[in-house]
Amino acid sequence: MRTKCTFKIALLLAAFAQLAAAQEVVRHPDAAQPLQQRWSWAVEQSSQSRFKKGYWIGYSIERLMEENSTIGSMHIKSGRIFRGAGKSLSELIYDIATPLELPSRHEGKSERMVMKEVGIFLGFTSGGDELRKVQESTFELSVDFKELPLLWLGEAQDEQSLALLERLYRRAASSETKKDLISAIGLHSESAPRRTFLAGVLAGNEDSEIRKQAAFWLGQVDDPEALRILQQTAKADRSTEVRKQAVFAMSQMHLPEAEDALFELARAQADREVCKDAIFWLAQKGSERAATFLKDIIYKGIDDSEIQKHAVFSLTQLPDKQGTVVLLDIAENHRSTAVRKEALFWLGQSKDTRALRILKQTALTERSFELRKQAVFALSQMHLPEAEEVLIELAQNQTDREICKEALFWLAQTAAEKAVPILKDAVFKDADIAIQKQAVFALTQLSDNQGIPILIDIAKNHRNPAVRKDAIFWLGQSGDSRATEALLKIVRGQNDKEE
Repeated sequence: MRTKCTFKIALLLAAFAQLAAAQEVVRHPDAAQPLQQRWSWAVEQSSQSRFKKGYWIGYSIERLMEENSTIGSMHIKSGRIFRGAGKSLSELIYDIATPLELPSRHEGKSERMVMKEVGIFLGFTSGGDELRKVQESTFELSVDFKELPLLWLGEAQDEQSLALLERLYRRAASSETKKDLISAIGLHSESAPRRTFLAGVLAGNEDSEIRKQAAFWLGQVDDPEALRILQQTAKADRSTEVRKQAVFAMSQMHLPEAEDALFELARAQADREVCKDAIFWLAQKGSERAATFLKDIIYKGIDDSEIQKHAVFSLTQLPDKQGTVVLLDIAENHRSTAVRKEALFWLGQSKDTRALRILKQTALTERSFELRKQAVFALSQMHLPEAEEVLIELAQNQTDREICKEALFWLAQTAAEKAVPILKDAVFKDADIAIQKQAVFALTQLSDNQGIPILIDIAKNHRNPAVRKDAIFWLGQSGDSRATEALLKIVRGQNDKEE
């Protein structure tokens, strides 16, 4: 009987705890009133004692979005998207339940544009003295209100919402709050008031981080006047970071004029940072014009290796490996060693089998050791069986001993199982002591201390004292118990046969 009573009490306590944790929502009685009037009502309500710990004021706007896109807090597990804990906004505000798991863009494969309701929530300290947090969310997601009550005002027109948020911005004390308010303003549809506010912040005296936020949101709508403002900012703003952000913002626009503006900035090499960013974002856009333009910069532009190297990197950002053919040509034929090195590096990162011929040929025949060495490294980064076979061939090369040493090292780093017999042969059979010592060092680079048994053998039995000395040194550095035991035997003058 006592057990049943205890169980019932536990259930009651759990029920009370659930009620206590339930989100309180106080709704405005007339959502048809102007937003400012409803806001005044919320401020009046907040003076009540139940709001003494703080509160939220929320309302919604409509935004044109992709059907399966969301704004707000969510998490991804095993490729699936889930909203946060607690009720969704749809259930909290309208009592319409939504599933915990959300459709993803990939699953739905829909780019259909629809009008979605987006909630804007403003969190205040008690008394409404300080706006401390701004959150935005679509209604299929949940919002953590930290167990503080929500004063819900209903839907609002963009014009009224923008006017309210701009007033709050003028009063905001912290940079973080200002950035949050700029984001909320940026979510509104394209309009003159939205553009005027963001452009004013961008041209004003706020710190760079706030002005960067304004630049970002100007680029989120395809507005020709916003493009003009961003273009001017990219050319003349006092802050390098803001100029670069303006370039990025322009890259987010789908206007044909936006790509033209990026081409213009990419050609203006006086501002190197803006030029480099424009080159990069042109590559991200991936048009045929961008591919041709990058090749022209690398081959026909001014003799500036830094800009040319950045253009080489940008070739790797073109979609569908469009830039690989140009990279192959650069690696083989460009007049600048620095630019060729850059191309060799990115060919190694590409894992494209078309690069194998160029990398092998460069490692074997190029006059510049710097380029031969880079080609060996690039081969090691491909992580392809065919590339490992080329490294083995180079490691056994009797003609170019420096490249042989490079190949031994990178084989140990990237292809341990294939490297072991090659390294052992190099230590015991190669006549060149420099190769023998490099192979000893390379054995220390094998994963999971695979080289320890061979190093012990070298330390005990190699014919050359200098090579034995190297092996003993690296055994001492290994921290492996097998090495410690072997070194103690060497110190005591013991060998395995005496045991």
